Amino acid sequence: MDLDELLQKVNSKESFLQFVNILREDKKDENLKEIENSPSLYNADLNGWENSTIIDFLESIERYGKDSEINNPSWKNFALLLYSGKFYE
Repeated sequence: MDLDELLQKVNSKESFLQFVNILREDKKDENLKEIENSPSLYNADLNGWENSTIIDFLESIERYGKDSEINNPSWKNFALLLYSGKFYE
């Protein structure tokens, strides 16, 4: 199951934590691929991670939070915020 599909199924603390686990594993997988493939600094990351540092990741979450219409706290919205940290600029 990919991250987009898993995100749509987040509806509880347990499914949120499962999403966080898969998101973390996705980044670990990308890091291993980068070591094996030695990509150029100018190429997009292999699993689509645009924000590779924790600072960039957190800034992306903040920007997405400000730009989006998320107003109701829910496990799915928490997952969506974390997911946005992967790619939102």
